[in-house]
Amino acid sequence: MKTLRLYIKLLNRRTSVGDASVGRAAARATRQGCISRMGRQVALWLLIGLGFGFNFNQTQAAPTLRVFCDSAAWIGDSLSLKLQYEGTDPRHILFPVLNPDDYPGLDFFSTVPQYDTSYDKTTGIFRVQAAYPFSIYTAGSYAIPPVSFRVFENGKILIYGTDTVWINIYEPEVDTEADIRDIKGIFKVSIWERIGDYIRQNYIWMTAVLLAIAAAIFGWYYWKRKRQNRPIFSAPKPPVPPLEQALQDLKKLKAKQLWQQNRIKEYHTELTDILRVFLDGEYHIAAVEMTSDECMETLRLNYPDRKEDLKNLGFVFKTADLVKFAKSEPTPDEHENCFRLVWDFIASHENGGVNGAANAAANDTTDKNATSDEPKAPTDHELE
Repeated sequence: MKTLRLYIKLLNRRTSVGDASVGRAAARATRQGCISRMGRQVALWLLIGLGFGFNFNQTQAAPTLRVFCDSAAWIGDSLSLKLQYEGTDPRHILFPVLNPDDYPGLDFFSTVPQYDTSYDKTTGIFRVQAAYPFSIYTAGSYAIPPVSFRVFENGKILIYGTDTVWINIYEPEVDTEADIRDIKGIFKVSIWERIGDYIRQNYIWMTAVLLAIAAAIFGWYYWKRKRQNRPIFSAPKPPVPPLEQALQDLKKLKAKQLWQQNRIKEYHTELTDILRVFLDGEYHIAAVEMTSDECMETLRLNYPDRKEDLKNLGFVFKTADLVKFAKSEPTPDEHENCFRLVWDFIASHENGGVNGAANAAANDTTDKNATSDEPKAPTDHELE
């Protein structure tokens, strides 16, 4: 009995061990099956992706072909049949040379294509356009048959065709009952229009010639200045001092002899203008823009101690105003007296300047010795 129990235990242990081995084999087979199925799915997706990428690249590389032409025009208008290619390589396209016999009614100026190429950097696409200029001289509807392109792709020559293009040609209305008129005469072109056309056509070499002439002139000028030991470019002349300019202008005025020619108003106007410019430059008074009274008032406020000068200048301004506005006619002595007073006032600045003590003393002494309202001019004074 005891032996029987031991035999049953041993049998159960072997059965459990066999079941475990069977379970492990089944799990191993299941894992291998899953891996095989996953591999097949991955391979399938890879093949689909490669096929899609191949098709995408083929779609991207496919060229675009177009044809352009006006659909309506007048007889004799200049028209153009344009064939356009868009692709990644313009060397793949071969535009045809048209046969005029295939296009009845169309008078081609050139059956050889005239190219115009552009490139789009953002898309990497070349746009090549071939133009065939032509004209039609009879009204009606004309059909341009399909034009064949030859495109090289992957070592093969592919032929593409365009659609048929229709053109309607119209003619202007003509009054058949009106009189027949001769054609207009030859239009005459002026000499200036011819010169303008010549310059527009030859402006490049004309510009070169002008530059060469300018360079030659500058070289000659440079050589001459260097030979004379002089600077190439002269420094600008310094401005003339107000005192020197005023004395020069007074000499010129005296040489004109205006009042001797009965040009009295012009004489006193120039005389007071010279005085105003001198006061503006030497005393920094806007005398040119002031009236005579405003100018004298400004001088009295700024230089009250120069009584003699104020008196003399007041007389000059008053005499000039009477001549200009009241048509007064001073005597020859008054003309000379006004001139000498202005000359003495300006020349007195040669030594002492604006605030010279000698001038002020001389003015005070002269003011004390004055015996009449009209100032007296010096008798001996060099004007030249």
